[in-house]
Amino acid sequence: MTGPVRSRTEGGGLQVTITVPERRNALSRAVLAELRKAFTSAACGEAAAVVLSGEGGVFSAGADFADLTGTAADLSFDEELAATVDAVRYAPVPVLAAIEGPCLGAAAELALACDVRIAGLGAWIQVPAVRLGLLYNPASIARLHRTLPRTTVTRLILLGERFNAAAAERAGLISEVVATGKAAQRATVMASGLGGAPREAITQT
Repeated sequence: MTGPVRSRTEGGGLQVTITVPERRNALSRAVLAELRKAFTSAACGEAAAVVLSGEGGVFSAGADFADLTGTAADLSFDEELAATVDAVRYAPVPVLAAIEGPCLGAAAELALACDVRIAGLGAWIQVPAVRLGLLYNPASIARLHRTLPRTTVTRLILLGERFNAAAAERAGLISEVVATGKAAQRATVMASGLGGAPREAITQT
């Protein structure tokens, strides 16, 4: 698939990669739309799992500010992000995020919607909205509270703390830390382990 998101089948799983390295894989409206397409039931096909990653050693720099205006019109971006997060969360198969390098802002919420998050040692997660004087979407904060401990949400959103891979694992943001550059490989191995399980059992579970 051409465009800002590439989808391909590998080892029985679906590899979904954000391919805008010149913009640090920022989440533009176009990227969000392509991600939603990738995570539909039809797109997932017979895959046992999906691995989500970013090209060029960067998971994503978060929202693409070229798509934002600083006006009320930006509320529609929040809606598009929410729809994309839901597409990931309710995908018919497990979704594993392979995180290398920065995972910022909206990208952190996207990664946290995944069932498993594998991070390279050089990865880091931060939501700097408050530090930039921006109000983070209250609906997004509520979604994070359903997934993470209150203390972790406070550190991530209110304090804008930057979590390196080890700290992110301790805080519950990351499932497993591997060597730098090996996150996608590890996630693919985990995804392939589901290849023999009945699809209905995977989806219902």
